[in-house]
Amino acid sequence: MSRLKPYAMSCPVSLSLDLLGNRWALLVLRELHAGPASFAQIRGGLPGIATNMLSARLTELCNAGLISKTRRLYALTDAGLSTRAILFELARFGRSLPAPDAPSDPDGISHRAVVFAGAIERAAGPLDDIRAQITLNGEPFALTVSGGRVALQAGPMPLAPVELAFEWSDVEAVARGDQRVAHFVAEREIAAEDPLQVAALLDLLQKAMDIYGGFK
Repeated sequence: MSRLKPYAMSCPVSLSLDLLGNRWALLVLRELHAGPASFAQIRGGLPGIATNMLSARLTELCNAGLISKTRRLYALTDAGLSTRAILFELARFGRSLPAPDAPSDPDGISHRAVVFAGAIERAAGPLDDIRAQITLNGEPFALTVSGGRVALQAGPMPLAPVELAFEWSDVEAVARGDQRVAHFVAEREIAAEDPLQVAALLDLLQKAMDIYGGFK
């Protein structure tokens, strides 16, 4: 399957689009921001994509150095991880757009990982040091924040200092300004050994959701 004709300009925007502007390319990257995944798992997050199209995009992104493949798993490289900021800004912009009448939603909630991690990364300071298991819509994610860097991987975190579960609808409600993190957390159980870690996590989540909602 051939690529779209490149813009062939020296402008950085056009150079980025030459690599990322092909259909499905950014969405393939989106799926991998939740961690390594197999071909079948990636396809499950992209309803409507043909297998030959997905194969072509994975090959292109691997050749560009944004994705690596080990055995049957695809994973983002450091260069691929840097696309989180691009995807986060697209998500913020997309919040104001109308949804299709009959949307084809991806399997699970891994596609939300890049949005959530992008918001947390914007909110995190160089002194933040947090490890927590965040369960979104019943799916666990391991969150690590250290030195301003954020990692959010699908799957449980062994011996997590803090465990907190909530729904993506809670994130959107805070982003709209309808509620505060402290309000919906008060209705849920928090498993934690250190109250200071809990306070730091809740403060960071509030800042992140405010950023996602455009309040900061």
